[in-house]
Amino acid sequence: MTPHPTPPQHAHSGPLMQAFQTPTKTSRSTTQLARCEVCATRSVCIMSCVGEGTAQTLAGVIHERLFRKSDVVQVEGEVADQITIVKLGTVKAVRRGVDSIERPVALFGRGQLIGAYGLLGQRNQVGAKALSAGRLCVIDIAALYRLGVIDRVFLGCVYTMISASFGHLADWAHVMRVKGIQQQLLGALQLLSNDQRSQLIRLPSHVALAELLSTTRESVARNLSLLEKQGLLIRRDRWHCQLADPQLVDVALQPTRPALIATSAAP
Repeated sequence: MTPHPTPPQHAHSGPLMQAFQTPTKTSRSTTQLARCEVCATRSVCIMSCVGEGTAQTLAGVIHERLFRKSDVVQVEGEVADQITIVKLGTVKAVRRGVDSIERPVALFGRGQLIGAYGLLGQRNQVGAKALSAGRLCVIDIAALYRLGVIDRVFLGCVYTMISASFGHLADWAHVMRVKGIQQQLLGALQLLSNDQRSQLIRLPSHVALAELLSTTRESVARNLSLLEKQGLLIRRDRWHCQLADPQLVDVALQPTRPALIATSAAP
């Protein structure tokens, strides 16, 4: 295998990570490895892909950090000096358009790899902001080179996760182009359910959904209530819901169902 080139110099993230709480430094690699092995996110985390030996090596340099709602997790245009895995919580991907206005383009949940382009010396193509409180697992890119773990298998895992991120962005782009706010909401809830690996969906705020779907907070609230009345959505409490029978939802998402669209109030 051709030796990997000398790691590029990465721009410091400045105050980006200062918003996170500083983790304790008393944890040993064996403790962290044990935490990784029982982590609910492990099945969708890069640590499950890189192999046992590499996972054991990385355990000593993983730092867990808390984040709060509205914290900046990644800055568009910067070269990351860390890779970050979302362990708990939801972040929204944002990108500036041709009008220089920053808008949300997708939501990401557990297992999402952030900062992967930094491994290639490339700039972040989207920014990321927290939609909820949560927890991150952070690894300095310099530590990856120092430990010599960036081999063919490791890069293969990174490329797989980058590819999955492209697909995820395309899924959200598709939802935003579906006709009818109710169909858009159903599609968004399906993606959130998949992201959260749970039928019980933790809802973002109505404002966040409205920004993502280019509508209003009132329209989101009104149409969520309509979906509940139609039996397509089960509200558990203010912040949690569950989609009804998947077959009913699939039928509702078909464009040949004008009755559903007609009951949808205009945004």
